[in-house]
Amino acid sequence: MRKFAKTALTILVSSLFSGWAFAHPALQTSNPGQGATVPAPQEIRLTFSENVIPKFSGLTIKDNGGAHIETAVPSTDPKDKRQLVVPIVKPLPPGAYDVEWHAVSVDTHKVNGHFSFKVAQ
Repeated sequence: MRKFAKTALTILVSSLFSGWAFAHPALQTSNPGQGATVPAPQEIRLTFSENVIPKFSGLTIKDNGGAHIETAVPSTDPKDKRQLVVPIVKPLPPGAYDVEWHAVSVDTHKVNGHFSFKVAQ
C-alpha cells in the first residue's frame, strides 16, 4: 500500500509540473517565417498557441544596420485572438531584418523570441 501511495504521489506531482511547462503561449508560426525571403510585407503576423493581449504584446524590427523600422499599434486578428498583427508603416526596402517579439497571453504569461527574414530585391 505504501508503494502505491508513493507512486500515486509521484505521478500527481509530475503531472502538475508538466502542466506548468505547457501553460505559456508558444509561437507556432510567423509570417514572414524564420529565414524566409519575401516581397516587402505590409505586416508581421505571429500565431501563438493561446490568445494574446495586444496591449501587452508587440515587436521591434531592425534592419541590417540596426535601425528601427516604424510599426503601427499591434492588434489581434478579429477572427483569431491567437494571432498578433503588427502593421509596418512604410514599405521595407530589400535587405535583412531582425524581429524581436514579446507576447502576453490571456492568462498573463509572458514569452519572447527572435527571428529574421529577408526582403527580396
